[in-house]
Amino acid sequence: MATSTQTRSAARRVGGVFVRHAREFAALTLLVTFALVLLGEFTAAAGAGATCNNTYPGCAGQFSPVGLSVPQFVEWFHRLVAMSVGYLILGNAVLAWWTERGTRASRAAWLAALLLPVQVAFGALTVTVAGLVPGGYAPPTQLVHFTTALAIFVALTAATLWLDAARGRGATVGRIRLAAYGGLVLPLLQAVVSRGGPLTFWPTVQTTYHALGLLGIAAFAALALWARERDETDLAVLGAVGATITLLNEYLVNGLFVITARVEAVMSVLLAVQFVLFLAAAWRARRLA
Repeated sequence: MATSTQTRSAARRVGGVFVRHAREFAALTLLVTFALVLLGEFTAAAGAGATCNNTYPGCAGQFSPVGLSVPQFVEWFHRLVAMSVGYLILGNAVLAWWTERGTRASRAAWLAALLLPVQVAFGALTVTVAGLVPGGYAPPTQLVHFTTALAIFVALTAATLWLDAARGRGATVGRIRLAAYGGLVLPLLQAVVSRGGPLTFWPTVQTTYHALGLLGIAAFAALALWARERDETDLAVLGAVGATITLLNEYLVNGLFVITARVEAVMSVLLAVQFVLFLAAAWRARRLA
């Protein structure tokens, strides 16, 4: 009886820690999901995605990474991280439901969790059973896989921001200005690492481009959500439009399109638009009281 009581007491203490730090857990989940999306981008850019010979969840008929080639190890590691992050996303949804039941933060966290099966299924279709399914490794499948990844990232971003607001933080003038002013740097850096820019578009450079794009999406999303909290409609519109433009730019460099001179020109125009939108947001944020 004493052992059972001690076990329940320990479980309550552990649960209490998670409840008190739900905001931090949401931020951690967002951070590792960000890293996972980039790892997926690098895996695809390096051509490692289809190197495991249609075996899953192992690679090349084995669960151990010992003896795998470098591309196979990259894909094996991507699957391992994806599985681990999936558990975190599910745990984050449960914790958000427990601490913020019925709120927008909880619904956003659960949206990310409910999208997981779609992401897993199309990921498997893309890189593990593509040889068994006609058209498995094809742009439509990759499009769904990439779109779901972005949707999960955006949902987790919103969940983290809303949970932060529920804990008494969120839409301060200082944070809005930080998102707007900091965002100005992102499209400039993207231009440096963009295809057709001064650097060779190796997988690491391509992944850096996507990392800056994801940060841009998060910054614009934060601007939109925080401005909406303060009833700053014009600033919220700038954030929403900016996030949409940045999303479109992400699609141009993920292997779905043949990169021609015209596509590179469109990418440059979109980067310029992103910069102008951040500049307009910074100007508007400067006038906030």
